[in-house]
Amino acid sequence: MYSTNPQIQFKLIQNPDHPDFKVAIALYEQTFPAYERVSVACIQEAILAKKAQLWGGYYQDQLALMSILYFLPSQDFILLAYLATVPHLRNIKIGSQFLNYIIDFVKNQSKTLVLEVEHPDFGEDRELKQRRVGFYTRLGAKTLKNIIYILPALDGTKTTEMLLMVMPHDHNLEKLNPTIVKQLIRELYQVVYHCHPNDPIFNWIENINDNILLTDN
Repeated sequence: MYSTNPQIQFKLIQNPDHPDFKVAIALYEQTFPAYERVSVACIQEAILAKKAQLWGGYYQDQLALMSILYFLPSQDFILLAYLATVPHLRNIKIGSQFLNYIIDFVKNQSKTLVLEVEHPDFGEDRELKQRRVGFYTRLGAKTLKNIIYILPALDGTKTTEMLLMVMPHDHNLEKLNPTIVKQLIRELYQVVYHCHPNDPIFNWIENINDNILLTDN
């Protein structure tokens, strides 16, 4: 297991009846606001159907991190949907170690890791959001240029402007075909967030007509 700290391990939590499943979900609910959270029932259903994975990060055998990955139907993309660390353990850098672990995990399958990152040009805490984008960029992520991705209002209150970032297994990839980008976004909306095909949130996707450049700045 990838770790520079022998006291840290990363494990799959595959059984919703496992005690750590409840601990991980509690951390998830404490960390993310309701308008960004998929329901626990949908998460459990996706895990049992092997469409998603719940990962736990352990420090001294105690759960210190949770993350949820979604395997999208196109077979090319894996979404890192959620990542949360127990607040008092953030200084051990378990989040960075997990990201490196998952980057290797995805690339070994010749897949592309997808990240949804809050757009630094919108909302509050813009400096923090920009630092987060820079952090992922330093790890090798590239931003889909000129794409303002709209995260659905998962509790029915408000949508969120996001960047889409990818870590392609081909480091030299400079652009994505618009058909691929449209398919990716539709799968995110339908598979992860359970949006109805007639939901107006799909409308903006039709404006994607040109190749999308991948930028690291």
